[in-house]
Amino acid sequence: MTVEKPKAKPICGIYMIKCVTNDKAYIGSSNDVMRRLKTHRRELNNGSHNNLLLQHEYKKYGADNFVFKVIDQNLPEEMLLAYEKCYMYKYDSMVKYKGYNHINSTVNHKQFKEAYLKLKERGVFPCIV
Repeated sequence: MTVEKPKAKPICGIYMIKCVTNDKAYIGSSNDVMRRLKTHRRELNNGSHNNLLLQHEYKKYGADNFVFKVIDQNLPEEMLLAYEKCYMYKYDSMVKYKGYNHINSTVNHKQFKEAYLKLKERGVFPCIV
């Protein structure tokens, strides 16, 4: 008889891909963070990632110089983009020489402010609003 392990519940949250050589970061969000990080890693290893700057520096510095990690979890799915934007500000990942994110203007300002206030209450960071 084969016993199947129960599948782990997907983590809904925010993740970071960070180059330890230059301290640049890419911030993202997903309702299944571990699956999304695996997809990023596969695309970067295959040379097919859609973020050309991240792809270029991944090739330049090598896979061993990049860290893939979850930085916040158990977030409400409908607020993910707002939380993601807050973390982009925290890590300056939208500034070209500090990060790999492109400017994301699709976030509802009301949700962004709500997410920011919740993160501030948790002591995560004093974000600029």
